Amino acid sequence: PGGGRRRSALDQLPPPANSNKPLTPFGIEDILGRPRGGSPPGPAAPPARLPEKAAGPRGGGCAPSSPLCALEELASKTFQGLELGVLQAAEGREPLGALGQRPACKKRRKSRTAFTNQQIYELEQRFLRQKYLSPADRDQLAARLALSTAQVITWFQNRRAKLKRDLEELRADVASLQALPPAALQQLAALPD
Repeated sequence: PGGGRRRSALDQLPPPANSNKPLTPFGIEDILGRPRGGSPPGPAAPPARLPEKAAGPRGGGCAPSSPLCALEELASKTFQGLELGVLQAAEGREPLGALGQRPACKKRRKSRTAFTNQQIYELEQRFLRQKYLSPADRDQLAARLALSTAQVITWFQNRRAKLKRDLEELRADVASLQALPPAALQQLAALPD
């Protein structure tokens, strides 16, 4: 019932302006080459085979009026624009948007903050005493170092991540040394610094 309405609406549509091909339905029956109304009970018919190397838009094999050919043509047109965008991006140009316009300006990423040696020294000294800052401590430190609170928050987050990485690396070094035989450890201890 509902499928018949869709087919009749499809048949009433005019063909696309840039194509001389008639519109073809994309139902399962059409793709599998079954007659409309379903297949009769009994052994299933073998699936329709694609023609061998017919002239298609990409040299692929599809009949000029088959639904698969129309689908391949639509997909090639869609991806052709994407390939152009990738090529433009590789050349350092901004790719065009889906409708041929330039994409809207992206929000520029904030440049990396260059902390002074004095700021880094103060932040490191505070980090040795306190790995996490309270909001009041954070605001006070930011004001004293002429930084924003966001910069202080980010610096402490990054510093805690660095500490975690360093500790994991140290644990891995200790584990590898413990796996060495005692003779190898004695040789390492005898090496000059």
